Amino acid sequence: MYEIKWSGYNWIPQERWGQVHTNNPTAWYDPSAVIINDTDQLILKTQHNPKYFEEFDLTAIVGAGLVSCTEKFGHGIFEIEAKLPRGKHLWPAFWMWGWDSWPPEIDIFEGYSKNFNYFNLKSQSFTGIYNVQTNIHYIKDGNKMLGGRTKFFGFKDPTKNFIKYKLDWTPEYVKIYYNEVLVREVTDPFILDKLSATKMNVIINNNVVSKHVPNKSSEFVINYFKYTPTLKL
Repeated sequence: MYEIKWSGYNWIPQERWGQVHTNNPTAWYDPSAVIINDTDQLILKTQHNPKYFEEFDLTAIVGAGLVSCTEKFGHGIFEIEAKLPRGKHLWPAFWMWGWDSWPPEIDIFEGYSKNFNYFNLKSQSFTGIYNVQTNIHYIKDGNKMLGGRTKFFGFKDPTKNFIKYKLDWTPEYVKIYYNEVLVREVTDPFILDKLSATKMNVIINNNVVSKHVPNKSSEFVINYFKYTPTLKL
């Protein structure tokens, strides 16, 4: 698989394990849906581009853009500045998972759109008006996770404005920020030990859920990726 150079790192345009997941066969990781434009922005698309996978006897109808960094990351600060894609039933994300196993997984954000945006006025309206969630998976048996959580980070529509999404990961805590607003903090030593047991693989992707309308395209625009390692005292 060829590599893409962007933001000072090498990336591959698919998951390390392959191009399609049988648990979500609506989409496959399509290299043609990954573009770096003239201003060095990374564009991750969703597009109607069916592909048949003989080994699974399935046809994925949506080509989805995904990049997986070839670097093995330890503790530090991870940041992107991005504008989320517009469209129904999209699933963009900035996340990481272990090089040695899954879990652990840290989801800096997962966005879930319904009617072309991420606006949400249901039960979580007092804690987050946009359906952009953090999550952490830490034990495989029973898939123990903290659960998706939204939190208010301002009134800027993330499909019309560039938002900074940042993870500060150390042995003592995990802190996640949206536009410098702290939206989640984890200090449980057991969970932190699970997260620190392996180096992490950073992934940025634009995906869809099964209800997606396949003939519509979208673009997830990322200005940069930045990593600052934790200084060892």
